Amino acid sequence: MDSKSRETICILVILFFLLTTTSTVFASTLKVDENGDEKYSTIQEAVNNASRGDTILVSPGTYVENIYIDKKLAIKANSEYPSDVIIQAARMEEHVLHIKADGVTISGFTVKDAGGPEKTGIYLDSVKNCNISNNVLSDNQNGIGVSSSTGNILIGNNINSSRWVGIYLERSNDNLLDNNSIVLNDRDGIDFEASNNNLLKNNTINLNKQNGISLISSNSNRISNNTINSNDQLGILLEESSNNTLNDNSILNNSKGINIEGYADNHVYDNYIVDKEAPEIPFINYESTLFILGIVFVSLRIRRKI
Repeated sequence: MDSKSRETICILVILFFLLTTTSTVFASTLKVDENGDEKYSTIQEAVNNASRGDTILVSPGTYVENIYIDKKLAIKANSEYPSDVIIQAARMEEHVLHIKADGVTISGFTVKDAGGPEKTGIYLDSVKNCNISNNVLSDNQNGIGVSSSTGNILIGNNINSSRWVGIYLERSNDNLLDNNSIVLNDRDGIDFEASNNNLLKNNTINLNKQNGISLISSNSNRISNNTINSNDQLGILLEESSNNTLNDNSILNNSKGINIEGYADNHVYDNYIVDKEAPEIPFINYESTLFILGIVFVSLRIRRKI
């Protein structure tokens, strides 16, 4: 190989390196302020103008918009308190935050008012390696939806007052749900459908109006060290689901702790389960029973005479 050829190869290698690292080397921080004190006054405007790998920092305020994210970005609230930075649906019939790119981070917001059928506060749509952390999702149809998505992390979120489900996964595998609070939702706390190899740990799933957790046709998931209390129906439902591991959960004051339908080859151990007590039927003693029967007999005799 002559020197000219070696020089050409070196140039090509350098160009390839530059092209593959440009988004990291030149990543920028874009700032958003609803009052116009920064370059952008809406989050969507900042998303549209951002490059892959950029960070969007959002100042306190209420942002009435629906946001579509189609590139790898970190979108963070510039406050320690999610209540300071609110994203409220402008169009209730759509997802508030619709994520359509891998590697997106959403952190520190209150997200509210997605109201259309099957709509969510935050929707992960066929993506991987996203991080959804330290958000409050309130008064949505569903809190967080994960569809056909893999390897995502949902951590430290508070999901409450959904009109349907707190968190749902459908056809989604190898995701982590850790240290979330899922309470006071109108149906289940967490639903899995056709979703496998996911890990649920250290979550609080209380006071939902149906089941705490439902797994439908979902296999090889691990549900560990969760608190699942005072849901109106079941603590955990497994339906047509196999090879799941349920261990070290506290499952208290549900109508029934764990119910497995369809398949039996799941692994359930070291859970602390106390079911809700059924209302007591007042005890009627022998003498009272005879007295009541006597009244009924006399009543029937009187009717016959009439």
